[in-house]
Amino acid sequence: MDHGFRTTPSRMVTRRLRKQAKAEERAWGRACRKRLPGRAPRGGTARRPARLAHRSIPHLSGAGLVPVPPAGAVRPVVAERGPVLERLRGVALEKAQVVVPWLAVTAVVIAMGYQQGLFTLVGRLAPGPAKVVALPGGGVSDGDRCGARGYHRFPLPADALAPPHRDEPPAGPRLVLGAYGYGHGPRTPARFTIDLLLTSGGKRPLELSRTLGTDGVAVEIEGPDGLVGGAHGLPVRWLEPTGTGSGHSVRVDGRNGASAEVELPVRALCPGQEGAEVMKGLQAPIDSHNTVTGQPPCTLTVSFADPGVGKLRASLGSPARGDVLGAGNLVPLDQETGRP
Repeated sequence: MDHGFRTTPSRMVTRRLRKQAKAEERAWGRACRKRLPGRAPRGGTARRPARLAHRSIPHLSGAGLVPVPPAGAVRPVVAERGPVLERLRGVALEKAQVVVPWLAVTAVVIAMGYQQGLFTLVGRLAPGPAKVVALPGGGVSDGDRCGARGYHRFPLPADALAPPHRDEPPAGPRLVLGAYGYGHGPRTPARFTIDLLLTSGGKRPLELSRTLGTDGVAVEIEGPDGLVGGAHGLPVRWLEPTGTGSGHSVRVDGRNGASAEVELPVRALCPGQEGAEVMKGLQAPIDSHNTVTGQPPCTLTVSFADPGVGKLRASLGSPARGDVLGAGNLVPLDQETGRP
């Protein structure tokens, strides 16, 4: 009775079976390479010859009779590997499940950063080049004068920027610097803001153009090593004009005065300068009791040239001549001690 077993009495039979199995395996490989990897032959099932495992060899298995398929017999095997596209789709879905949540978080962070203006923060805090450039909001930088000592757009008298005395009454029209500071908004460029206080210095009013001259306002910041920033042609914004004169002019009397505001964009600074550090240099040193002990290491000068200044000076017989009016940030000195 044939129970599906075959004896292997000699090594010759074993060699023949091995060669036959290898030949069938090579034929199977050639047939599979003609199709896509992992695809079964037509009909839905793959017919693959059985391999000779170590169980088929008598001297390895230790048995005299081992089950060996008849010569040429094959067994149906369902293809184990799926189509390539299906596998790629599965990998893509797995990666998408991991990546998509992070993409959503990144999108939220980018949106919030844009609303806060973080992506343009560097550009809004960057100084300008060492050449003349137009400034946002109006005006032109003095970048070609970086490092110059004693430079001013409008020629000022030698004593125009000297520290004023506390009890000295103003003679003729006068410009005084009020509060000044440095800052930036979420989407606005960094800038220095300077308050200007004007007075006629007498009973006669001072009539100025609303632009403070045809050339606008000039601002210079000078440190120990020369000019660190400056601009001219800056626009002015009036805060409390005491009255409006003829045409585009502002009338300033000696009793109430007037106040205006001018801004110096951070792009007016010279290369390598930082607005926050420059602002620290504009502040006078103080001791532990908040007492001013000296002059600021950096000087801030604001000036303009308006014909109304020259007219009022001439009518008052003031020793000062010309249309230029300027002011600085030096601390007033005491007349007796000569100290701040």
